[in-house]
Amino acid sequence: MFSSHLPSVNGELKSKAVVNAAADPHSAVTAQQAEQTLMDEAEKAGTPAYFFDPDTAPEDKAALVHADLPQGFYQHKASAAGLVSDADPSPPAAYDLPSPTRATAVVPPSPTRDLQAKSNGHITDEDEKSRWVDRVGWAPRFGEGTMTEAEKNESLLDKTTALEAVLDDKLFGDWYHNSAVIVFACLASWFVALLGGGLGWVFIVMAFCGTYYRTSIRRVRRNFRDDVHREMAKARLETDTESLEWINSFLVKFWPIYAPHICEIIIASVDQILSTSTPAFVDSLRMKFFTLGTKPPRLECVKTYPKADDDIVLMDWKFSFTPGDKMDMTARQLKEKLNPKVVLEIRLGIGLVSKALDVIVEDFAFSGNMRVKVKLQAPFPHIDKVDICFLDKPVIDYVCKPLGGETLGFDINFIPGLESFIIEMIHGTLQPIMYDPNVFPIEIAKIMAGNPVDQAIGIVAVTLHGAQGLKNPDALASSPDPYTIVSLDSREVLGKTKIVKQTANPRWNETIFVIVTSLTATLTLQVFDYNEIRKDKELGTGSFAMDKFQGDPEHENLQLDVMSNGKQRGIIQADMRFFPVLEGLKLEDGKQEPPPESNTGIARFTVEQARDLDGSKSMVGQLNPYAVLLLNGKEIHQSMKLKRTNRPIWPDGSKEFFITDRRSARLGVVIKDDRDMATDPVLGTYQVKLDDMMKFVDEEKEWFQLSGAKTGAIKLLLQWKPVSIPGIIGSSGGYTTPIGVMRFHFQSARDLRNVETMGKSDPYARVLLSGIEKAKTVTFQNNLNPDFDEVVYVPVHSPRERLVLEVMDYQNMTKDRSLGLTEISAADYIKEGDDGEYEVHNHRRDRSEPLRMYGGGPPKGTLNFNVAFYPTLNVVDPDDEEAEKALAETQNGVDTNGTSKASASNGLVKTSGVDHVETANDTENQLGKVDSKLAKQLSTTEEGYETKEVKAVPKMRLTPDELVKHDTGLLIFKLIEGDFARSNILLQVIMDDMAFPSYSFSKATSKHTEFEETGDAIVRELDMSKITLRLVQKEDKKGGEQSAENVYAKLVGDTLQVLQKCLYTPTEFALKGSDGSINKVKISMKYLPINMTLDPSESMSNMGNLRVDVLEGSNLPSADRNGYSDPYCKFDLNGEGVFKTKTQKKTLQPIWNESFEIPIKSRTAANFIVRVMDWDMGDKDDFLGAAKIDLKELEPQLAKDVTLPLDGKSGQIRLRLLFKSSYVTRSRQGSSTFQGTMGTATKVIGAPVKGVGKGASFLRGGLKGSKDLSNGNTGNLVPELTNGSASVIPSIEEPQGVLSGGGNLAGMTTPQRGVSAGESFPTADGGSGVSPGQSLHNRTTSSGSKFAVGAAGAIPGAGVATLTVMSASGFVASAKVQVHVKQVSPKGNKEVYKTKGVKSPSGQIQWENETFRVNCSPETQFQIQVKDDKRFGSDDLGEALFVIDDSGMGSEKAVTCAGGTVVIKSSFAQADAGSINNSPRGPARRSFLSKKDFSRQGTPS
Repeated sequence: MFSSHLPSVNGELKSKAVVNAAADPHSAVTAQQAEQTLMDEAEKAGTPAYFFDPDTAPEDKAALVHADLPQGFYQHKASAAGLVSDADPSPPAAYDLPSPTRATAVVPPSPTRDLQAKSNGHITDEDEKSRWVDRVGWAPRFGEGTMTEAEKNESLLDKTTALEAVLDDKLFGDWYHNSAVIVFACLASWFVALLGGGLGWVFIVMAFCGTYYRTSIRRVRRNFRDDVHREMAKARLETDTESLEWINSFLVKFWPIYAPHICEIIIASVDQILSTSTPAFVDSLRMKFFTLGTKPPRLECVKTYPKADDDIVLMDWKFSFTPGDKMDMTARQLKEKLNPKVVLEIRLGIGLVSKALDVIVEDFAFSGNMRVKVKLQAPFPHIDKVDICFLDKPVIDYVCKPLGGETLGFDINFIPGLESFIIEMIHGTLQPIMYDPNVFPIEIAKIMAGNPVDQAIGIVAVTLHGAQGLKNPDALASSPDPYTIVSLDSREVLGKTKIVKQTANPRWNETIFVIVTSLTATLTLQVFDYNEIRKDKELGTGSFAMDKFQGDPEHENLQLDVMSNGKQRGIIQADMRFFPVLEGLKLEDGKQEPPPESNTGIARFTVEQARDLDGSKSMVGQLNPYAVLLLNGKEIHQSMKLKRTNRPIWPDGSKEFFITDRRSARLGVVIKDDRDMATDPVLGTYQVKLDDMMKFVDEEKEWFQLSGAKTGAIKLLLQWKPVSIPGIIGSSGGYTTPIGVMRFHFQSARDLRNVETMGKSDPYARVLLSGIEKAKTVTFQNNLNPDFDEVVYVPVHSPRERLVLEVMDYQNMTKDRSLGLTEISAADYIKEGDDGEYEVHNHRRDRSEPLRMYGGGPPKGTLNFNVAFYPTLNVVDPDDEEAEKALAETQNGVDTNGTSKASASNGLVKTSGVDHVETANDTENQLGKVDSKLAKQLSTTEEGYETKEVKAVPKMRLTPDELVKHDTGLLIFKLIEGDFARSNILLQVIMDDMAFPSYSFSKATSKHTEFEETGDAIVRELDMSKITLRLVQKEDKKGGEQSAENVYAKLVGDTLQVLQKCLYTPTEFALKGSDGSINKVKISMKYLPINMTLDPSESMSNMGNLRVDVLEGSNLPSADRNGYSDPYCKFDLNGEGVFKTKTQKKTLQPIWNESFEIPIKSRTAANFIVRVMDWDMGDKDDFLGAAKIDLKELEPQLAKDVTLPLDGKSGQIRLRLLFKSSYVTRSRQGSSTFQGTMGTATKVIGAPVKGVGKGASFLRGGLKGSKDLSNGNTGNLVPELTNGSASVIPSIEEPQGVLSGGGNLAGMTTPQRGVSAGESFPTADGGSGVSPGQSLHNRTTSSGSKFAVGAAGAIPGAGVATLTVMSASGFVASAKVQVHVKQVSPKGNKEVYKTKGVKSPSGQIQWENETFRVNCSPETQFQIQVKDDKRFGSDDLGEALFVIDDSGMGSEKAVTCAGGTVVIKSSFAQADAGSINNSPRGPARRSFLSKKDFSRQGTPS
């Protein structure tokens, strides 16, 4: 390739001629000659021309042309300065950073050691002199330093006479001095008139005169003083000034300590300003020396104005700073006196060729009268602002020597007119600022509010779907290549979309996050047409006013007009969502709760200053340092470059950025020395994890040692603002992994407030974390002294958190009202051990705290509870492990392909000392370990700094097979995405017996929604736990139980099996809605074991369903006149009636043969009592006896016959008890004001309970209507095979006709300890559990899987029962015996068969062909009634319960009915699964989490 650039006009004509000659076939000019001529002429004309090989590819030709173009010919578009985030995919910078470790935090030094260089650990005199004396005049000290005894006793230098120096103060000034004068006069008179009288008379006269004089003078003085003070005190405040000698005395002692420090602060601040404002022709500007002198300023007097407004404090302060005044100084003070002085060093030249010139200002003084006005306010800090102004021009004096220094310096004020000119300039500058009537305001309230306007208030997510109909203003231009730039008010570029080629209807589908500091700005979307060579052309701008977020934080499907010159140029399709910074709940008393923990948020990282940088790396000993901030190894900010300082303070060392995953974010700092022409060397580096930095902030640690340097430390600050943004790819949407759980046992509440007009409050207790409700108890209706006795668990994330325990009054229609609250600090229970792990706090001390209201007031009521803390175990997270591995590869200089990177680039200079270089074989950077080598080097070789080594907490690996070893833990589930048949539905997760959802995900606003949202739930017993996924159409704001109509689909499964499939693996679930549609959700799960032993009272073996067979009684006492009783039994559980048997007339040996089931919340705490009563017509029933039933003695799943003696006169009762472990769902307790006092309903087997409505079922002590879930709301899962790493999750199909309200799906029996599926329950004595008068039958569904397979419309364990009535005996011979068979169900007893009426004189009756079949489950019971069939009506001869024989053998059983016996033969046949599979409904549904047969589908991916 050749090119040339010489202009020639004639060359153009010659080029055309040679081309024509080459084209002429008769010419001798060849094509090669013509090409050469063209090249030569182009070279002469200055036009670039290129010669290529004809066989060269077009791409190579284009590359050659681009290579020959001058640098900067193309306008390279800088990438948008979008939101800085840890999710930035750009490669990290080539810095040799140390491994993130907590071992390099500098222990805050004491004030006498701060920033001082040390020699063998001791401060030298040279160090003292260089830091204090050479810069500020003297080191901080107490008083005037070391003084001799004579110097201590020195007095002020007042003008004293010789007589005053001899006479003591006590020899004059008192009353007896005056009396002595009188005595002296009398004695003198006596000597004069010696012969005139006696001495005694003289003494009498003197005593009288002295006494009189003393008494009168004292009285006059006292009265005069009191009168004057009384009159003057009224006007003193307005007219007089008060002396401030007390504060001047304080300043004399405080000034030697404080003045050096304030001078040092001024030097650092001024140096920072001068370094950034140095002119180009000056090498450096710095303040070399600054002192205010040894004499402190004085406050002469103060005058107050008491008649000002009530919210105004007005004072006049007269002050002076006159170091030259020596009248009030002692000789010692004069000896140590140091005048105010400022030395500014101006260095001219460059580097070594430079000269420093000193500008000196000294002996300055000033005095003035200042008015201070304080404006008060009611809220904290109670001072709104302070206005200050000078009432008159202050007096200013100074000496300025710009040239000559100390020796030859010349005071410029000696120049005539210059001093007054400078003073007038000073006054002219200050007059509009703070000379009366102008005031200088100090906004105290705003300063202490701590909300700078430049800090973020939230994040705006701008989702750009695309644009339509973009028009290019150039009519001749082709289709545009559009892209969009996001900015605020068309200023700095905050984000940029991709470029879509050759289309006016681009589809971007990108989301840009923007940090905003105010909602008053306008978000602008500028659309550009991309061009490689020329400048990109703006097609138009769309705008969105962010103040709309104040009304609605989400704006979807926006159609923004693209406007250009007032004309529409297309439409932008976008979504706008605002995510505010999460703040703690602001209580009514003004307190602010800490913000909630979040894994996503905005971080403001600041490098404020550095100290003791290694000056040996500079030839002149002075550095030009600047700081580079890194996030995950990538540069995000660079500070100013300061000149000639080893102690830089950077004014712009802060940067805000968005963090999507706080756990893996790493912050780094690189300190460099600015070299104008050469490569900037690295002075030191530091790297720390963001989580560790937050802990340092809590521990008030700010200084950190630099790695790779002999000396040096930096001061780092971090502000964290949590923001919850669900749906961020690769993040947890704000979820923070808990460090443990706090267990709250709400025992009771007493004497609560009654906020109801009629009736009593309906209280429940709840736990708030950062103002968000985390857990709550069930509601106790109409009760001011509820006994909650409920345990809840709340995950906690930091010891900094505070939890609020609040008792609320439940309201049906309006917002629940608070009955009082108390606060708990997590730090009281969370303690970190020496090994770095959190300790178990299991003392569970009972606490009784008064309940206070928001805003104060006297407390009312008490809450009784106890608290415990259990930490989670440290488990290896595969996601974190991958991040750590990638980090290790980056630090070791190895990329993903295994090739080594350059060890140094971009001028990276390695320094001696403790520079740590890792290799690919370095094993110290393993997961969960601290780089001990680096920590040791940092702690031993970097002299002068103390470090605290932090032990690493070991991590454990958790595999699906090892889950069973950890029974209690925290289940973390992440909803990745969902495909739904309808929009605006909500997915909820419910665990075990919880009455409220453990977590509710965000509402799916579209049919396909990407959630990327994470939640958690406590698992108490993993092997027994159940998990429920529920789709609801609308969320219950009260968090209560959903109605059947609102539940769109539901799935129930074993938590252990679900977790084993979903552990760290995205897995797809399919739920069948009530309308038959399929809904799919993709979920992955994690499990954090909790270091705790579950309390036996919380175990599933302590709760479940109790079946009670009331068999018979014997030897009951007689209560009637006929010598008999009419006994019946009443059963009470925890003070509430749960069941009542039928009355047996006129007998002392009753046989009831009735059964019922009741949910038991806690066997250990249950108070279960049976009372035997005698029924009386028209009178109160008589008490025959009672017995307490001890449920703790029962073995789960094992029937036990018990005979209980009654505590009456005599008698006993025989029962058969069977306890089946299962979770009991909690429900509302008690009854409201307008409801009756109906007893607790039960599931009755036998006769229904009187007064209980049809279909009632019991849910943990509450009366709730049963739900018919046959409409399909429980959903049917279909088998789905997902792509990628997703697992195959089989489906669950719930057959129709499920009777349990909100219970498990069909066939999904609750796991029961010690009994496998298909086994019957033996009795305690090893028998079959069937008595002569009562048959007992209880068994689980005989299915190999815990998730049964059934057809639509079938009953759980459905089958066909065949019954044959064989014979009867023992009845009255004259009776025409007829047997009626009724099927027992919760909806009532339904007659399914009756025999013929047969009359036999012998009493032995035989039936033939009395056989019938009925569809039922193996647990169905039948009521056998024997009647005397008459022409008009019938008489009851007896009745009893009968349970079919499901063994398949068809055995006969004798059923005792009153005085007779009926023999019935029965058998049960399970429904044929094959017939279901072959039915037209299609193939059978597989059970949930069962293995899939891939025989016809091939091997799954």
